[in-house]
Amino acid sequence: MAKAYEISIWEPNPGKSDEFMETIKSLTKAFVESGVSKVELLTGVAGKDVFRVVVIQHFKGLADNGAVNESIGDSAAMKAWREAHPGDFPGKIISHDLYQEIED
Repeated sequence: MAKAYEISIWEPNPGKSDEFMETIKSLTKAFVESGVSKVELLTGVAGKDVFRVVVIQHFKGLADNGAVNESIGDSAAMKAWREAHPGDFPGKIISHDLYQEIED
């Protein structure tokens, strides 16, 4: 089964970089506790995404991605995260896409 990846690019709001990083790191933990296999955070250092944050969520496959997305909103970890982080998110999403691994 080919692995699947949700890849999102975020831009912290002006003057909110530290708050954004704290928030996205805590969200990453909630994702994993809610069934995402692994989450990687990258920061752009050259090219069009300088100072932006790339979030790569790993899934066992497309079916796993669908199952997690169906249930993640009701997971205890996501409910707790939303309660702990009310109000405006300190960044904006630039893109959010789903990819599938190309197998040999």
